[in-house]
Amino acid sequence: MRDKKNKHFTWKKYHRWFGLVLSVFMLVFCVSGIILNHRQLFADCDVSRSILPPAYHIQNFNNGIIKGSIKASDDSILAYGYGGIWLTDSKMKSWKDFNKGLPENVDGRNIRNMIQTKNGEIWCAAMMDVYRFDGKEWKRFSLPDNHERIADITLTKDSTSLIAMTRSAVYEISGKKMKTANDKIDAASENLMATRKIIGQPEGFTPMVTLFKTVWHLHSGAFFGLTGRLIVDAIAIVLIILSITGIILFILPYRIRRQKRLQARERMVKLGKQMVFNAKWHNKLGYATIILTLWISITGMCLRPPLMVPLAMNKTTEKVKDGNVWHDKLRSIRWDAAEGNWLVSTSEGFLRVDEHFLHQPTLLNKEKTPKVSPMGVTVFESDGKGGWLVGSFSGMFRWYPEKNLIVDYFTGKQNIEKSMIPISNHLVSGYSKDFFGGKEVIFDYSKGANFGETASTPELLSATPMSLWNVALELHVGRCYSPFLGPLSDLFVFISGLLITLVLLSGYIILHRRKKKSPKLPQKSLSPNLSLPIAQHRSPYYQSRKRRNR
Repeated sequence: MRDKKNKHFTWKKYHRWFGLVLSVFMLVFCVSGIILNHRQLFADCDVSRSILPPAYHIQNFNNGIIKGSIKASDDSILAYGYGGIWLTDSKMKSWKDFNKGLPENVDGRNIRNMIQTKNGEIWCAAMMDVYRFDGKEWKRFSLPDNHERIADITLTKDSTSLIAMTRSAVYEISGKKMKTANDKIDAASENLMATRKIIGQPEGFTPMVTLFKTVWHLHSGAFFGLTGRLIVDAIAIVLIILSITGIILFILPYRIRRQKRLQARERMVKLGKQMVFNAKWHNKLGYATIILTLWISITGMCLRPPLMVPLAMNKTTEKVKDGNVWHDKLRSIRWDAAEGNWLVSTSEGFLRVDEHFLHQPTLLNKEKTPKVSPMGVTVFESDGKGGWLVGSFSGMFRWYPEKNLIVDYFTGKQNIEKSMIPISNHLVSGYSKDFFGGKEVIFDYSKGANFGETASTPELLSATPMSLWNVALELHVGRCYSPFLGPLSDLFVFISGLLITLVLLSGYIILHRRKKKSPKLPQKSLSPNLSLPIAQHRSPYYQSRKRRNR
């Protein structure tokens, strides 16, 4: 009997103390999770970097502030990246804002790529829309029936028209009317037309999805569409209520004891009623939603190391949506003049596609292509002779497909064996040859530009805020704790998930045992001794205090 009591007390102790500490992080997880589930809803909310840890400040053009550039004239260069577009000179001394016409929020100014057509028109691909510069400001060009993020924009082989790529399809934007039988004109704007095209299925290719992505969609609720996301939001609200009521239930007994010493009877009665009210809803909500809260906790801890590694390595057959095997898989596209076709970067590897996207594409052997991080390519440049410069958070490589040769840009080593680790020591986030007389400038996400002290980051760029969605992401995955936890920050979510699961289970076990052993007690009757509700008078806390006093 004594062992059972000690075991019961152990569950109580775990639930009480771990729950108190984790409740603060639980609030952060829940609020940030709701924000992550509704990016468009919070798109207009930005956060000043001055209140964030130093790692998030813009220094030496880091944090993706510059992704690339195009040369508008001999000494006028348009640099673009996270936060917008700026007009500068070849020595990066003078900087001017070039964002007129773009959305005011940072998320809407996250520029993927910029191009200039043969006739001098300048276009850019922001995260959600495509824009054309009319000489005074940017004008939005609507892509019909598109509700996805924009992945890339590039020129066609004659540089007179362009291709805009979403995460699932391509749009050919041209002033010429399409004459292909399978084409359908979807939009027209100022003599420009957009034609949506779907890339076909390569021979022998079976659409697959990683277990990581499946668990991710289960965690966010996206697996079940909008209804699923709203259910997950509701679970997050339940966890917020459990955290707040848990903190209150921890504090109130100390306040009641203090009022007892002061013999403040009326105050004790009021606090006692608060105790009963919070305990009632804490127990009811926690007990009724245990399966759902465990679902969120367990799937969440699977999305960070170490469990994310085996999940990312294993794949299952994917259900094809609307006959499009490339749904949410497209990342970047360039015209390969040497081969006379499109070279497309996808989450499944590189594709070769014909000029008009009519024939069956070819999926290249992954062993003969550069390694690309799961976040996609950040540098995709052709040398015009069949060679390519491919950069991502997995490093940067010079790739010569005809020679089956891949050279590490930083070490010069050839055809090195691909590591299982998805990121390298070089988190390449941008590239340009338009500055300092054609010098190659590499922008590292953490370290910034590789030109050292040649140019300092102007205030116009360093003052760029961070979107609330991105801040929520950093909080949710635990990266913002790296200045305090160091390498252990990668395990923060996993350890937190384990402890939160323990807190949820311990609370369920305690209440389940109490329900089995104790009959229901009247909630409104008052104890004649303490002028507190009987439920409070016979609460586990009160009984434990009574035993200690004996």
